[in-house]
Amino acid sequence: MNPPPATGAKIPTPILIACVLTLFLYLGAYMRLPLVPLFAKGLGASTVDVGMINAGFMLAAAALALPLGLLSDRLGRKRLILAGMGISCLTSLILLVARTPLHVGLIYLFSGIGLACFSPAMMSHVGDSSPPNFLGRAYGWYTSALYLGMALGPGLGGVVAAKGFGTAFAVSAAIIGAGVILAGFRVGNPAPSAQRLSGDGNLRSDFGEILRNRVVLGCWLATFFSTYAWGSLFAFFPLYARDLGISIPQTGLIFTTQAGVNALCRIPIGHFQDRTRDRRSFILWGNALFGLCIALTGMSRGPLPLYLLFAGVGATMAVTFTAVGAVLSESVVTRVRGLAMGGYNTCIYGGFMASAATLGFVIQRMGYTAGFAVAGLSCAVATAGVAVLLSRTRGD
Repeated sequence: MNPPPATGAKIPTPILIACVLTLFLYLGAYMRLPLVPLFAKGLGASTVDVGMINAGFMLAAAALALPLGLLSDRLGRKRLILAGMGISCLTSLILLVARTPLHVGLIYLFSGIGLACFSPAMMSHVGDSSPPNFLGRAYGWYTSALYLGMALGPGLGGVVAAKGFGTAFAVSAAIIGAGVILAGFRVGNPAPSAQRLSGDGNLRSDFGEILRNRVVLGCWLATFFSTYAWGSLFAFFPLYARDLGISIPQTGLIFTTQAGVNALCRIPIGHFQDRTRDRRSFILWGNALFGLCIALTGMSRGPLPLYLLFAGVGATMAVTFTAVGAVLSESVVTRVRGLAMGGYNTCIYGGFMASAATLGFVIQRMGYTAGFAVAGLSCAVATAGVAVLLSRTRGD
Protein backbone atom coordinates (compact mmCIF):
# COMPACT_ATOMS: atom_id res chain seq x y z
CA MET A 1 0.00 0.00 0.00
CA ASN A 2 1.35 3.43 -0.89
CA PRO A 3 1.81 5.89 1.96
CA PRO A 4 -0.61 8.79 2.17
CA PRO A 5 0.44 12.07 0.69
CA ALA A 6 2.74 14.12 2.84
CA THR A 7 0.06 16.65 3.69
CA GLY A 8 1.14 16.70 7.33
CA ALA A 9 4.54 18.23 6.71
CA LYS A 10 3.13 21.60 7.71
CA ILE A 11 1.59 21.95 11.16
CA PRO A 12 -1.95 23.36 10.96
CA THR A 13 -2.06 26.85 12.45
CA PRO A 14 -4.61 26.02 15.19
CA ILE A 15 -2.36 23.18 16.39
CA LEU A 16 0.68 25.43 16.39
CA ILE A 17 -1.21 28.05 18.42
CA ALA A 18 -2.37 25.35 20.84
CA CYS A 19 1.23 24.22 21.34
CA VAL A 20 2.43 27.77 22.00
CA LEU A 21 -0.36 28.38 24.53
CA THR A 22 0.32 25.09 26.27
CA LEU A 23 4.01 25.90 26.48
CA PHE A 24 3.25 29.32 27.98
CA LEU A 25 0.85 27.93 30.56
CA TYR A 26 3.01 25.06 31.76
CA LEU A 27 6.21 27.11 31.69
CA GLY A 28 4.62 29.75 33.92
CA ALA A 29 2.79 27.30 36.17
CA TYR A 30 5.78 24.99 36.63
CA MET A 31 7.97 27.92 37.60
CA ARG A 32 5.98 27.76 40.84
CA LEU A 33 6.49 24.02 41.31
CA PRO A 34 9.73 23.96 43.37
CA LEU A 35 8.97 27.32 45.00
CA VAL A 36 5.55 27.01 46.64
CA PRO A 37 6.62 24.39 49.25
CA LEU A 38 9.56 26.55 50.27
CA PHE A 39 7.46 29.73 50.17
CA ALA A 40 4.85 28.11 52.42
CA LYS A 41 7.55 26.84 54.79
CA GLY A 42 8.88 30.39 55.06
CA LEU A 43 5.40 31.52 56.13
CA GLY A 44 5.37 28.95 58.94
CA ALA A 45 3.87 25.86 57.26
CA SER A 46 4.71 22.41 58.63
CA THR A 47 5.54 19.43 56.42
CA VAL A 48 1.94 18.24 56.80
CA ASP A 49 0.69 21.73 55.87
CA VAL A 50 2.77 21.64 52.68
CA GLY A 51 1.24 18.28 51.82
CA MET A 52 -2.27 19.60 52.42
CA ILE A 53 -1.61 22.67 50.23
CA ASN A 54 -0.70 20.39 47.34
CA ALA A 55 -3.61 18.07 48.16
CA GLY A 56 -6.10 20.95 47.92
CA PHE A 57 -4.76 21.90 44.51
CA MET A 58 -5.12 18.34 43.24
CA LEU A 59 -8.53 17.90 44.87
CA ALA A 60 -9.92 20.80 42.88
CA ALA A 61 -8.35 19.54 39.65
CA ALA A 62 -9.51 15.95 40.21
CA ALA A 63 -13.08 16.87 41.16
CA LEU A 64 -13.63 19.33 38.33
CA ALA A 65 -11.70 17.90 35.34
CA LEU A 66 -14.56 15.74 34.07
CA PRO A 67 -17.45 18.21 34.53
CA LEU A 68 -15.43 21.10 33.10
CA GLY A 69 -14.44 18.93 30.15
CA LEU A 70 -18.11 18.27 29.51
CA LEU A 71 -18.81 22.00 29.95
CA SER A 72 -16.36 22.79 27.16
CA ASP A 73 -18.60 20.72 24.85
CA ARG A 74 -21.44 23.13 25.54
CA LEU A 75 -19.77 26.52 26.01
CA GLY A 76 -16.92 26.03 23.54
CA ARG A 77 -13.24 25.26 24.06
CA LYS A 78 -12.07 28.87 23.88
CA ARG A 79 -13.96 30.03 26.97
CA LEU A 80 -12.57 27.23 29.11
CA ILE A 81 -9.03 27.69 27.75
CA LEU A 82 -9.14 31.41 28.54
CA ALA A 83 -10.65 30.77 31.97
CA GLY A 84 -7.96 28.23 32.83
CA MET A 85 -5.09 30.44 31.72
CA GLY A 86 -6.60 33.50 33.40
CA ILE A 87 -6.97 31.64 36.71
CA SER A 88 -3.40 30.38 36.53
CA CYS A 89 -2.13 33.91 35.85
CA LEU A 90 -4.10 35.25 38.81
CA THR A 91 -2.70 32.47 41.00
CA SER A 92 0.84 33.76 40.49
CA LEU A 93 -0.26 37.36 41.11
CA ILE A 94 -2.21 36.59 44.28
CA LEU A 95 0.72 34.60 45.70
CA LEU A 96 2.53 37.93 45.82
CA VAL A 97 0.25 39.03 48.67
CA ALA A 98 0.00 35.72 50.57
CA ARG A 99 0.97 36.11 54.22
CA THR A 100 0.03 32.79 55.86
CA PRO A 101 0.04 29.08 54.91
CA LEU A 102 -3.78 29.26 54.80
CA HIS A 103 -3.55 31.97 52.14
CA VAL A 104 -1.22 29.77 50.08
CA GLY A 105 -3.59 26.81 50.43
CA LEU A 106 -6.62 28.79 49.26
CA ILE A 107 -4.69 30.28 46.35
CA TYR A 108 -3.46 26.86 45.27
CA LEU A 109 -7.01 25.50 45.47
CA PHE A 110 -7.94 28.25 43.01
CA SER A 111 -5.04 27.14 40.80
CA GLY A 112 -6.46 23.61 40.67
CA ILE A 113 -9.68 24.98 39.21
CA GLY A 114 -7.65 26.67 36.47
CA LEU A 115 -5.89 23.44 35.56
CA ALA A 116 -9.22 21.59 35.41
CA CYS A 117 -10.55 24.27 33.02
CA PHE A 118 -7.55 24.25 30.72
CA SER A 119 -6.40 20.64 30.33
CA PRO A 120 -9.57 18.88 29.05
CA ALA A 121 -10.57 21.87 26.91
CA MET A 122 -7.16 22.19 25.25
CA MET A 123 -6.88 18.45 24.62
CA SER A 124 -10.33 18.54 23.02
CA HIS A 125 -9.44 21.66 21.02
CA VAL A 126 -6.42 19.88 19.54
CA GLY A 127 -8.66 17.00 18.45
CA ASP A 128 -11.31 19.36 17.08
CA SER A 129 -8.76 21.33 15.07
CA SER A 130 -6.71 18.49 13.61
CA PRO A 131 -7.34 16.84 10.23
CA PRO A 132 -7.89 13.08 10.70
CA ASN A 133 -4.59 12.22 8.99
CA PHE A 134 -2.69 14.55 11.34
CA LEU A 135 -4.25 13.52 14.66
CA GLY A 136 -1.34 11.43 15.97
CA ARG A 137 1.21 14.08 15.12
CA ALA A 138 -1.05 16.79 16.55
CA TYR A 139 -1.08 15.14 19.95
CA GLY A 140 2.63 14.42 19.64
CA TRP A 141 3.36 18.11 19.17
CA TYR A 142 0.90 19.06 21.91
CA THR A 143 2.40 16.75 24.54
CA SER A 144 5.91 17.76 23.52
CA ALA A 145 5.01 21.41 24.14
CA LEU A 146 3.43 20.47 27.46
CA TYR A 147 6.49 18.59 28.70
CA LEU A 148 8.86 21.23 27.36
CA GLY A 149 7.05 23.69 29.61
CA MET A 150 7.33 21.23 32.49
CA ALA A 151 11.03 20.79 31.76
CA LEU A 152 11.93 24.48 31.53
CA GLY A 153 9.61 25.85 34.22
CA PRO A 154 11.23 24.52 37.41
CA GLY A 155 14.73 25.50 36.31
CA LEU A 156 13.61 28.98 35.28
CA GLY A 157 11.68 29.36 38.53
CA GLY A 158 14.68 28.34 40.59
CA VAL A 159 16.98 30.77 38.79
CA VAL A 160 14.58 33.72 38.99
CA ALA A 161 13.81 32.93 42.66
CA ALA A 162 17.42 33.80 43.46
CA LYS A 163 16.09 37.37 43.31
CA GLY A 164 13.18 36.53 45.58
CA PHE A 165 9.90 34.62 45.50
CA GLY A 166 8.02 37.78 44.52
CA THR A 167 10.11 38.22 41.38
CA ALA A 168 9.57 34.59 40.38
CA PHE A 169 5.79 34.78 40.86
CA ALA A 170 5.63 38.04 38.88
CA VAL A 171 7.57 36.55 35.95
CA SER A 172 5.29 33.48 36.06
CA ALA A 173 2.22 35.72 35.84
CA ALA A 174 3.72 37.68 32.94
CA ILE A 175 4.42 34.55 30.90
CA ILE A 176 0.94 33.12 31.39
CA GLY A 177 -0.63 36.56 30.85
CA ALA A 178 1.05 36.77 27.44
CA GLY A 179 -0.59 33.44 26.63
CA VAL A 180 -4.00 34.78 27.69
CA ILE A 181 -3.65 37.67 25.25
CA LEU A 182 -2.59 35.35 22.44
CA ALA A 183 -5.47 32.97 23.16
CA GLY A 184 -7.98 35.80 23.11
CA PHE A 185 -6.98 36.77 19.59
CA ARG A 186 -5.99 33.47 17.97
CA VAL A 187 -8.06 30.62 19.44
CA GLY A 188 -11.24 29.88 17.53
CA ASN A 189 -14.16 27.61 18.33
CA PRO A 190 -14.27 24.76 15.79
CA ALA A 191 -17.75 23.56 15.04
CA PRO A 192 -18.73 20.71 17.33
CA SER A 193 -18.76 17.31 15.71
CA ALA A 194 -22.01 15.75 14.61
CA GLN A 195 -21.65 13.13 17.29
CA ARG A 196 -21.38 15.71 20.02
CA LEU A 197 -24.44 17.55 18.73
CA SER A 198 -26.57 14.45 18.38
CA GLY A 199 -26.83 13.85 22.11
CA ASP A 200 -27.20 10.11 21.49
CA GLY A 201 -26.22 7.68 24.24
CA ASN A 202 -27.24 7.29 27.83
CA LEU A 203 -24.72 8.59 30.33
CA ARG A 204 -25.52 5.88 32.86
CA SER A 205 -25.05 3.04 30.38
CA ASP A 206 -21.85 4.65 29.08
CA PHE A 207 -20.41 4.69 32.60
CA GLY A 208 -21.40 1.05 32.98
CA GLU A 209 -19.64 0.16 29.75
CA ILE A 210 -16.46 1.87 30.92
CA LEU A 211 -16.52 0.24 34.36
CA ARG A 212 -16.90 -3.22 32.79
CA ASN A 213 -13.83 -2.68 30.62
CA ARG A 214 -10.87 -4.31 32.43
CA VAL A 215 -8.31 -2.61 30.21
CA VAL A 216 -9.66 0.82 31.14
CA LEU A 217 -9.65 -0.09 34.83
CA GLY A 218 -6.08 -1.36 34.56
CA CYS A 219 -4.95 1.86 32.88
CA TRP A 220 -6.73 3.95 35.51
CA LEU A 221 -5.10 1.92 38.31
CA ALA A 222 -1.64 2.32 36.78
CA THR A 223 -2.21 6.04 36.33
CA PHE A 224 -3.45 6.63 39.87
CA PHE A 225 -0.59 4.88 41.64
CA SER A 226 2.13 6.15 39.33
CA THR A 227 0.98 9.72 39.95
CA TYR A 228 0.71 8.88 43.67
CA ALA A 229 4.42 8.06 43.58
CA TRP A 230 5.26 10.98 41.31
CA GLY A 231 3.42 13.35 43.63
CA SER A 232 5.88 12.56 46.42
CA LEU A 233 8.55 14.34 44.40
CA PHE A 234 6.39 17.35 43.63
CA ALA A 235 5.29 17.91 47.22
CA PHE A 236 8.31 16.90 49.26
CA PHE A 237 11.49 16.71 47.20
CA PRO A 238 12.19 20.49 47.44
CA LEU A 239 12.17 20.16 51.24
CA TYR A 240 14.35 17.04 51.13
CA ALA A 241 16.82 18.77 48.81
CA ARG A 242 16.99 21.77 51.13
CA ASP A 243 17.84 19.49 54.05
CA LEU A 244 20.64 18.00 51.96
CA GLY A 245 22.04 21.49 51.37
CA ILE A 246 21.07 21.60 47.68
CA SER A 247 20.33 25.14 46.47
CA ILE A 248 16.99 26.24 45.08
CA PRO A 249 18.38 26.74 41.53
CA GLN A 250 19.92 23.26 41.55
CA THR A 251 16.66 21.76 42.86
CA GLY A 252 14.90 23.35 39.91
CA LEU A 253 17.47 21.89 37.51
CA ILE A 254 16.99 18.41 38.99
CA PHE A 255 13.28 18.70 38.24
CA THR A 256 14.15 20.02 34.79
CA THR A 257 16.25 16.91 34.14
CA GLN A 258 13.26 14.68 34.86
CA ALA A 259 10.87 16.67 32.69
CA GLY A 260 13.40 17.09 29.89
CA VAL A 261 14.17 13.37 29.63
CA ASN A 262 10.43 12.68 29.78
CA ALA A 263 9.77 15.06 26.88
CA LEU A 264 12.68 13.82 24.75
CA CYS A 265 11.78 10.15 25.18
CA ARG A 266 8.07 10.29 24.39
CA ILE A 267 8.18 10.48 20.60
CA PRO A 268 10.86 7.77 19.99
CA ILE A 269 9.31 5.49 22.63
CA GLY A 270 5.90 5.96 21.01
CA HIS A 271 7.33 4.95 17.62
CA PHE A 272 9.00 1.89 19.19
CA GLN A 273 5.76 0.85 20.89
CA ASP A 274 3.92 1.19 17.57
CA ARG A 275 6.41 -1.22 16.00
CA THR A 276 6.30 -3.83 18.78
CA ARG A 277 2.49 -3.65 19.20
CA ASP A 278 2.83 -4.83 22.82
CA ARG A 279 2.00 -1.67 24.74
CA ARG A 280 0.79 -3.49 27.85
CA SER A 281 4.26 -4.84 28.65
CA PHE A 282 5.55 -1.28 28.51
CA ILE A 283 2.93 -0.26 31.08
CA LEU A 284 3.97 -3.01 33.49
CA TRP A 285 7.75 -2.69 33.18
CA GLY A 286 7.64 1.10 33.02
CA ASN A 287 5.50 1.38 36.12
CA ALA A 288 7.62 -1.07 38.13
CA LEU A 289 10.92 0.65 37.26
CA PHE A 290 9.35 4.04 37.87
CA GLY A 291 8.37 2.95 41.41
CA LEU A 292 11.92 1.70 42.01
CA CYS A 293 13.41 5.07 41.03
CA ILE A 294 11.03 6.86 43.42
CA ALA A 295 11.84 4.47 46.28
CA LEU A 296 15.58 5.05 45.83
CA THR A 297 15.26 8.85 45.94
CA GLY A 298 15.24 8.99 49.75
CA MET A 299 18.44 6.93 49.89
CA SER A 300 20.38 9.38 47.71
CA ARG A 301 22.44 12.02 49.45
CA GLY A 302 24.14 14.02 46.71
CA PRO A 303 23.24 15.90 43.53
CA LEU A 304 24.76 13.41 41.05
CA PRO A 305 22.72 10.34 42.08
CA LEU A 306 19.62 12.52 42.26
CA TYR A 307 20.17 13.79 38.71
CA LEU A 308 20.53 10.17 37.54
CA LEU A 309 17.45 9.00 39.43
CA PHE A 310 15.34 11.87 38.12
CA ALA A 311 16.50 11.04 34.58
CA GLY A 312 15.31 7.48 35.24
CA VAL A 313 12.00 8.81 36.54
CA GLY A 314 11.55 10.83 33.35
CA ALA A 315 12.38 7.92 31.04
CA THR A 316 10.13 5.41 32.82
CA MET A 317 7.29 7.95 32.96
CA ALA A 318 7.58 8.35 29.19
CA VAL A 319 7.41 4.57 28.74
CA THR A 320 4.39 4.14 31.02
CA PHE A 321 2.22 7.11 30.12
CA THR A 322 2.75 6.88 26.37
CA ALA A 323 1.55 3.28 26.50
CA VAL A 324 -1.35 4.02 28.86
CA GLY A 325 -2.73 6.74 26.58
CA ALA A 326 -2.52 4.55 23.49
CA VAL A 327 -4.03 1.47 25.19
CA LEU A 328 -6.91 3.55 26.57
CA SER A 329 -7.65 4.99 23.15
CA GLU A 330 -7.52 1.58 21.48
CA SER A 331 -9.73 -0.08 24.09
CA VAL A 332 -12.87 2.05 23.86
CA VAL A 333 -15.22 3.21 21.12
CA THR A 334 -15.38 6.88 20.21
CA ARG A 335 -18.72 7.33 21.98
CA VAL A 336 -17.20 6.67 25.44
CA ARG A 337 -13.63 7.81 24.82
CA GLY A 338 -14.27 11.14 26.51
CA LEU A 339 -15.39 9.37 29.68
CA ALA A 340 -12.33 7.10 29.59
CA MET A 341 -9.98 10.05 29.16
CA GLY A 342 -11.87 12.08 31.76
CA GLY A 343 -11.37 9.25 34.24
CA TYR A 344 -7.70 9.16 33.25
CA ASN A 345 -7.27 12.84 34.10
CA THR A 346 -9.17 12.39 37.36
CA CYS A 347 -6.80 9.55 38.30
CA ILE A 348 -3.81 11.78 37.59
CA TYR A 349 -5.00 14.57 39.85
CA GLY A 350 -6.43 12.15 42.41
CA GLY A 351 -3.09 10.37 42.68
CA PHE A 352 -1.30 13.64 43.28
CA MET A 353 -3.89 14.65 45.87
CA ALA A 354 -3.70 11.39 47.79
CA SER A 355 0.10 11.52 47.75
CA ALA A 356 0.25 15.03 49.15
CA ALA A 357 -2.39 14.29 51.78
CA THR A 358 -0.89 11.06 53.12
CA LEU A 359 2.87 11.10 52.67
CA GLY A 360 3.33 14.23 54.76
CA PHE A 361 2.32 12.23 57.83
CA VAL A 362 4.72 9.41 56.91
CA ILE A 363 7.61 11.82 56.40
CA GLN A 364 6.90 13.76 59.57
CA ARG A 365 6.95 10.56 61.65
CA MET A 366 9.52 8.42 59.85
CA GLY A 367 11.57 10.70 57.59
CA TYR A 368 12.01 11.28 53.88
CA THR A 369 13.60 7.88 53.19
CA ALA A 370 10.47 6.10 54.46
CA GLY A 371 8.14 8.52 52.67
CA PHE A 372 9.70 8.02 49.22
CA ALA A 373 9.95 4.25 49.86
CA VAL A 374 6.22 4.05 50.66
CA ALA A 375 5.43 5.98 47.47
CA GLY A 376 7.58 3.73 45.28
CA LEU A 377 6.39 0.50 46.92
CA SER A 378 2.76 1.52 46.44
CA CYS A 379 3.41 1.96 42.74
CA ALA A 380 5.14 -1.42 42.49
CA VAL A 381 2.38 -3.27 44.36
CA ALA A 382 -0.27 -1.63 42.20
CA THR A 383 1.58 -2.81 39.10
CA ALA A 384 0.76 -6.39 40.13
CA GLY A 385 -2.94 -5.49 40.13
CA VAL A 386 -2.57 -3.82 36.74
CA ALA A 387 -0.97 -7.01 35.39
CA VAL A 388 -3.97 -9.04 36.57
CA LEU A 389 -6.44 -6.70 34.89
CA LEU A 390 -4.53 -6.55 31.62
CA SER A 391 -3.65 -10.25 31.46
CA ARG A 392 -7.31 -11.26 31.34
CA THR A 393 -7.78 -9.38 28.09
CA ARG A 394 -4.72 -10.44 26.13
CA GLY A 395 -6.80 -12.29 23.61
CA ASP A 396 -8.69 -9.13 22.67
